[in-house]
Amino acid sequence: MSSAKVKRLGPLKLGVKLLGVVALTALLAWLGLSTGRSVGGAPAMWWANAALVSVILLSGRRNWLPLLAAGFAGNVAGHLVFGDPIGETLALSACETVETAIAVFGVGVVIDRPVDLGVHWQLIRFVSFAVLLGPLVASYAAGQVLHLALGTPLTLPLRWFPASTLGMSIVVPLVLGLARRETRELFHLNRLMGTLLYLLMIAVVATAMFSTAELPWLFLIFPPLLFLVVRLGLGGGLLGCGVVAAIGVRYTFSMHDGLLAQLADPTLEHRLLILQIFLAAAVLSVSVVGIVYGDLQRVNVSALKSEERYRDLARSMEALAAEDPLTGVANRRLFDRTMLREWHRAKRSGSHVSLLLVDVDRFKAFNELYGQLPGDNCLRSVAGIAAENSRRASDLVARFGGDEFAVILPETPAAGALEIAERLRSNVARSAMGHAGNLAGVVTVSVGCATMMPSKGAGASDLITAAEAALYGAKQGGRNRVEAAS
Repeated sequence: MSSAKVKRLGPLKLGVKLLGVVALTALLAWLGLSTGRSVGGAPAMWWANAALVSVILLSGRRNWLPLLAAGFAGNVAGHLVFGDPIGETLALSACETVETAIAVFGVGVVIDRPVDLGVHWQLIRFVSFAVLLGPLVASYAAGQVLHLALGTPLTLPLRWFPASTLGMSIVVPLVLGLARRETRELFHLNRLMGTLLYLLMIAVVATAMFSTAELPWLFLIFPPLLFLVVRLGLGGGLLGCGVVAAIGVRYTFSMHDGLLAQLADPTLEHRLLILQIFLAAAVLSVSVVGIVYGDLQRVNVSALKSEERYRDLARSMEALAAEDPLTGVANRRLFDRTMLREWHRAKRSGSHVSLLLVDVDRFKAFNELYGQLPGDNCLRSVAGIAAENSRRASDLVARFGGDEFAVILPETPAAGALEIAERLRSNVARSAMGHAGNLAGVVTVSVGCATMMPSKGAGASDLITAAEAALYGAKQGGRNRVEAAS
């Protein structure tokens, strides 16, 4: 079911719906009376109230009073068509309305959301109010009414109660389950064939069970129903219960074949009672297993989401731990790790590794002239230009320390490294960041470039030392220049 609140129906739609509820309740009340009322006055099954509860719960809390009144009118019509006296009709219909009101109020009205019996605490409320309390109160009241009107025994509620509680336990979960969004999704084109095959399996098993002459065989339908819950969810299990109910009704009304025809008391009333007990057990079993299985799935999904959030957090923390907080490029820790990795990779493949060390010219003077914040902005700008200048995913720009940056260039020979270094130097100068303390009048950088092919006895530290020496030469040579290691 949708989690959105149900809107109030317009006058015309509400009127049509109320007439439909009157007709439905009247028909089911008449069927309940005509197919099983015994000599003492207790029907064998009573599904009218359960159907009314289902309609109200699906319609939303705002319209429950008009629908309850329509149900009362339908019950009155059903009793009158059956031939009950008007006084008895009104009294019994009032009892049935009380049962419906207790169920609806206890299950749906106090819950400011659509009812979903797949939630365990809502299922507990349903069993407490709709299956037990409502039928118990209505049965006792009906027993008193019939005792006063017809002189029937006060023990009559013991016979009225099973019909009401079984109707509630079968119809309401089945209708609400079939109305679930998950159930409708079972009939989407991509799932329709699988759903139909599973339901056909249930139909075959149910037909085999009901057509036998031994009652214990009937309960072998439970494993396939529970399998259906695992495969299709709670909605699929309730669909299976619907298929079983349809096949069960066919064999229940057959007087000559099937296991229900072999009972010691094969009257229709007795066969209907056996069928109701069986269907109630099936629906409640499927509902409980569906809820437990759904909870397990939700826990599993929650665990997977938590694990993914943990992984995202770990990746974020790892990224933060490897990032220089001021400039946003890699920090010295990531530089050292990457330098070592690329050195060993070049050693295995026999390729070159180049390293650029970049120093902002006269940065101390820049800070003294302009202050700390402009100095930070200057470093961020130089880091951004260096990152734009290194276009390959394998290249790494890192803050080497203070106002120095390093650029690792895997699989790059000396000529290519010098070209990249010169482009970097030129782009920083062209950015025209003012620097009155620098000879050029703008911010410039000096770059030391070193290239090595790893050999036996050499290490990554040798490449760093060579790049430092080249940088020192660039600064000694007048700054704003690129110097290559010999």
